[in-house]
Amino acid sequence: MIIKLFNYITSNQKILFLSLVLYRCIDSLLINTFFDPDEYWQSLEVAHKLVFGYGYMTWEWSEGLRSFIHPLIFVYLFKILKFFNLDTTFFIIIGPKLLSGFLAAIGDLYLYKLTLSLFKSKESAKWALICQLVSWYMFVCIVRTYSNSIETILFIISLYYFPINGKETINSKPKVSIALTTFAFLIRPTTAIMWVYILPLHIINLKSIKNILKFLIFDCLFIGLLCLFIGCFIDYIFYERFVFLPYNFLYFNVIKNVSSFYGTHPFHWYWSQGLPAIGFTILPLFLLSIRSLWMQKSDRFKLHLAWCTLFTVGFYSLLAHKEFRFILPILPIIMMYSGYYISTFTQLKIKTSTSSTTTTTTTTTTTTTTTTTTTTINESKKSYDPKSKSYFNTTLISPPKLIILLLLLNIPMSVFFSNFHQRSPIDIMYYINSNIVPKIKNDGTLSVDLLMSCHATPFQSYIHNENLILTLLECPPPLKENSPIDEKSLFYKDPLNFMNTKYKHFENSIGNVSKNLKPLPNYFIVEDELLNTLEPWLLKNSYKKEYHLKRPLDITSSTVFVRV
Repeated sequence: MIIKLFNYITSNQKILFLSLVLYRCIDSLLINTFFDPDEYWQSLEVAHKLVFGYGYMTWEWSEGLRSFIHPLIFVYLFKILKFFNLDTTFFIIIGPKLLSGFLAAIGDLYLYKLTLSLFKSKESAKWALICQLVSWYMFVCIVRTYSNSIETILFIISLYYFPINGKETINSKPKVSIALTTFAFLIRPTTAIMWVYILPLHIINLKSIKNILKFLIFDCLFIGLLCLFIGCFIDYIFYERFVFLPYNFLYFNVIKNVSSFYGTHPFHWYWSQGLPAIGFTILPLFLLSIRSLWMQKSDRFKLHLAWCTLFTVGFYSLLAHKEFRFILPILPIIMMYSGYYISTFTQLKIKTSTSSTTTTTTTTTTTTTTTTTTTTINESKKSYDPKSKSYFNTTLISPPKLIILLLLLNIPMSVFFSNFHQRSPIDIMYYINSNIVPKIKNDGTLSVDLLMSCHATPFQSYIHNENLILTLLECPPPLKENSPIDEKSLFYKDPLNFMNTKYKHFENSIGNVSKNLKPLPNYFIVEDELLNTLEPWLLKNSYKKEYHLKRPLDITSSTVFVRV
C-alpha cells in the first residue's frame, strides 16, 4: 500500500513536490528539541537582532567569521512578518520552521532528480527518496536552521546541474552549479572539500584543452568571481568593512585552531562513530551499492559521487574538531546509492516473476517442453551461483519487508531525537513565554539569568520580547594570548565564588563592596547538575523553586528559581 501510494506521488513532479513540502513542514513542526547552538546563534538570533534591534550576537559576528547570506533568508522572513503585523512570538518561532521545511523539500526533490539523471531509473530515484525521508538524521536535522542544512540543499541542487561524469546532459548547467556552489562556499567554506574531488575529475574528463579553458574561464572564473563579489558585497553592507569570510574561517579554525576550543575527536571518529551513526540502517546498503557497481565494469563510472563521499569523510577526519552535522551534505549521496541498490533487486524480482509466468505458460505446450525444461534448469543453476549478481540479489529481503525494517529502525530514533533528547532547553523558552512574560506589567521589565553552558538555549528568537532581559554566560574562545578567562569557565570552575563575585547578594549588600556587582535578577534558571551546589545560596538570597523542567528520557533538565 505504501509503495503504491509512493508510485502515484512520484508519477507527477508537481504532486511529488507538494507532497514533499507537506511532509517536511510537518517534520519541522515535530522538532521540539535542542541539537546544537549553531541552529539558533548562526541564523535566527542574528536575523532577529538585525530586524528588531534587540537580542544577542556571538563573538563570531564581531570577528567577521560568518557570512550574513544565510541569516539573510530569515531576515526577509522576519521583515515580511513585521510588515504585515504578524511578528508575534508564535509566528517568529513557527515561520523559520516552515521555511526550513520548504527548503528541505526542494533538496528532496533535487535528490530524486539527481538520482534519476545518474541512474536513468525511476525505481532508483523512488527508493533514494524513500531512504532520504525515513533516515532519522535527515528527519531530525535537515529542517533545522543550520548553515549545514542550507549547504546540503545547495550541494544537491548544484550536483544536479553539474555534468558529473564529464558528459553534458539535458539538465547540465555548469554556470548554475558553480553559482550555487560559490554561495554555499561563502556560507560554509568547507563545501570546497567535496568540490576538491569533483572539479579536477571533471577537468580530466573534458580532455580537450579548448573545453577545459572554456570551463575554467567562463564557468568557474567568471561566474565564481561574480558570485564572490555579490557575497562579499552583502557582507560589506552588514559588517561595514570588507571581510573575506573564507580566509577568516580558515585562519581562525585551521591556522589558529580555535575550533579545538569546542572539543576534539580522534582521527577515526567519523569512520567509527560519525558516519555509522548518521547513516544508520542505510549505510550498509550504500556499501553494498559500491560493491554491486564495481562488479559491473560498464557501470563503474557511476561511482564518482560514492568516491567523493569517502574522500570527504577522509578529509574531514584530518580536522581536530568534529561534529555529526559537518558531514550532513554527503548523506543524500548515501541515500542515492542505497536507492539504486534497492532498485536492482526490486527490478530483478519483477523480471523473475515475469519469467516464471512465461515458463509456466510455455510448459503447457508440448512442442516446447524440452526447451523450457533446459532453460529452467539453466536459470536454476545460475540462481545458485554465489558469484552471480542474480543470486546475490534474490537472496536478500523483499522490498516491502525492507521498507518496513527501515521505518521500524529509524522511527524510534526520529521520535527520540525530535521530542525527548535535549528537550529541556526548548521547554525553558516555552516556560518563559507562558509563565514569566505574562507577568511583565506595562512598560516594566523582568530579568532572567541562565546558569548553564553558554548558548545552551535559543534566545530572543524564541521569546521576542524586549522587556524580558535575558542573560547568559559568555564563552568566547581565547583569540589572543592575554585573553581573559571566559564567564562559563569561571562559573564551572567555582560556581559559588562566581555568584559571590558577580551578583549583589545578602552577604555583600553593605558598604561599597556591591557597587560594581550586578543586581540579582527576578529569575534564575539553573541546570540540575549544579543544583546541589547553588540551591543553598539561592534560598539564602530569597529565591524559591518555582518549576522543574524535566521530561522522561531527556538527558538535560533545569530548575526555575523565582525571587520572592
